[in-house]
Amino acid sequence: MPIVPAGPVAGVYSVSCRPHSTSFMPPMAPRSQPRNRRALLSAVASATCSSAWASSWPEIIPRANAIDFSSAPPNLTTLGNNSLFTHWRPKAHFIAPNSWMNDPMTLWYKADGQGGGKFKASYQAHPHHVQWGNISQASAASDDLIHWKDVPSWKDDRQPNDRLGVFDGTGYKGFPTVIYTGVKYLPTGWTIPYTPGTETQNLAWTEDDGVTWKKLETNPVMGGPPEGMNITAWRDPWLFQSTTIERLTASNPGVPVPPTTFNGTTANVTNTNIADTNVTIKDPWFATVSGGEKGVGPHLLLYRQASEDFTKWVYLGQIFQHAGNYSWSEWSGNWGWNFEVSTVVRLGTEGDQPGAGGRDFICMGTEGGRPDGWANHWPLWVRGNYSDAAQMVPEYAGVVDWGETYAFMSFPIPRKKGSKDYKNQPTRQILFGWTYEDDNNYGLLAKGWNGAFTLPRDMFVKKWTVRDPRAEERGSWGIVSRSGSSYDLETLGSRPAEEVNALMNESKTKWSEKSWTYSGSGSNNGAWKALSKQPKSRFYVLSATLAFNSSSDAQAGFTIFRSPDGSEQTHVYYDFAAETIRVDRSKSSLVTGFNLGPEAGKLRLWNVPSGKGNGTKLETLDLKVFVDNSIVEIYANDVFAMTTRIYPWRDDSNGLGYYTSGSSSVKYSNVKVWEGLTNAWPERPANSSNKLVWDGPDVPWAGW
Repeated sequence: MPIVPAGPVAGVYSVSCRPHSTSFMPPMAPRSQPRNRRALLSAVASATCSSAWASSWPEIIPRANAIDFSSAPPNLTTLGNNSLFTHWRPKAHFIAPNSWMNDPMTLWYKADGQGGGKFKASYQAHPHHVQWGNISQASAASDDLIHWKDVPSWKDDRQPNDRLGVFDGTGYKGFPTVIYTGVKYLPTGWTIPYTPGTETQNLAWTEDDGVTWKKLETNPVMGGPPEGMNITAWRDPWLFQSTTIERLTASNPGVPVPPTTFNGTTANVTNTNIADTNVTIKDPWFATVSGGEKGVGPHLLLYRQASEDFTKWVYLGQIFQHAGNYSWSEWSGNWGWNFEVSTVVRLGTEGDQPGAGGRDFICMGTEGGRPDGWANHWPLWVRGNYSDAAQMVPEYAGVVDWGETYAFMSFPIPRKKGSKDYKNQPTRQILFGWTYEDDNNYGLLAKGWNGAFTLPRDMFVKKWTVRDPRAEERGSWGIVSRSGSSYDLETLGSRPAEEVNALMNESKTKWSEKSWTYSGSGSNNGAWKALSKQPKSRFYVLSATLAFNSSSDAQAGFTIFRSPDGSEQTHVYYDFAAETIRVDRSKSSLVTGFNLGPEAGKLRLWNVPSGKGNGTKLETLDLKVFVDNSIVEIYANDVFAMTTRIYPWRDDSNGLGYYTSGSSSVKYSNVKVWEGLTNAWPERPANSSNKLVWDGPDVPWAGW
């Protein structure tokens, strides 16, 4: 992924097509979905990662069941295929027309030279199925990052290096280019021995803006990991340019990365096309490959371009490595035992800042450090400085999203035409992630689809000043400077991309609530208090400002998706004493087979300067909640994000109100609602379901 496309290359981008699970998973206890995406994968030589949408598979005839959404739900496994297709389906998110989807792939922007351009995005898909399996690539295009149009699927001529699947990757000929991981052997996973030759890095390019892709006949361009490492994985290449890394590695000739040939059975190292370590490339590109070393911990390996056409590479060392099962702080998740889908960026307050003043970040998916659920995965980030050996030394670290998400990828886009001095402004870094379902695989056939992307987000460095000694604690922030009792802090900022405003601007119904103060116990403590006006749907944006007392014991936020009798309701609130945003899903759905467990993520309200002298005041909680049917995204103070999944059964579970408890007062202000989210897929029918297919009991995936 480029920070700024350079030289003859039109762009180097990210692509993924990675296994999720290959064993059938019946309904499970809460916090088990989705399973370990690197769980044991049964080997099958005939498995492919084709990109053709099947059209000749046998039809599974749906059963005709009348569904009553005003009473208790039936056993969802008795319902016909696709009979619940629209019931929980979002409309404002990036989502496949039907069936299974997961990781973002080949995210890129093609500028038209006149201040505009087109966004392209691909994703992993398993057409006609609702669980991971014989993965395909599917694509879509957009003029505004919000409204999308499906791009016809392309047929993929398989190569031996990737006949078993393609994982994540990124950047020949002046055309948009990707480097991706090909897979030869299964099973593979961080918990089992690694088979040499399992993964290689390969190159493909497109000459028709992503409709089709051509693979390099001499693939792979990187044939295997460094010798002597007992690795957990070697996948998910990410390409970038960095003057800092270039300077620090200038005297490091690197170790040539050997390509391999593959005869259908074994991988053989050859002496053909070996990189010359004496070659110097002007403004070289670098690549990271994610993985880890067994018994040691996760790592990110660093490579440098050694030919103008990106077909030769040298290995430079580990750009980031740490002991396994390590947690920087309670604000930072756990780095686990294996890294995946990692990205390297340098940011400033307005987005990309490759030069002086920029801050270096690595974002990574981690495996093995979240055993209580969430697929044993964390989407995390770390901020640090590079040592003389080009290894990142962490300064602070945090969480990209505290909820049901993984596999985040970013890509750069220029400023919009018409914005002030847009040609000279830094490019923005846009982040997409995959939000997986949290339904324990219960009722999947009736639903007929599985997975979506998060809303796009802007990445940047947030800076602010506090008068708060807690700044000295180890957390997801760094101290830039100190002056008396004041601290200048910084962290990785995250907020909905500016294009997301279209979700509100196109809303048909908008209203504001009067300011209201919860005065403590006896004044609505935990009781239902409805907003003056109620949404008629489950498609809206809610924003509000909440002011707490500095010694508060209050828990305050909102109740969403409430049925008239309260049998279904979900609470989204801030627990001041615990410095935590919580989502109480215990009564979120009458469908008890779904995961009704809680969500939680850390957020601090700081004491900040107030007026002259050394006065202070407590930060307010600036909350924005995007409700798109079963996908609920929660943002706060430009530093917090959580994506949760909620599945109300009743059609009338639309109630929206205040949620408060505790003995301390809380003031609500600037409460606004925009109802009627934009349709992200205007050219699709409301019901775009397709036939679901059973592959039989002998395939190494669930079959559906």
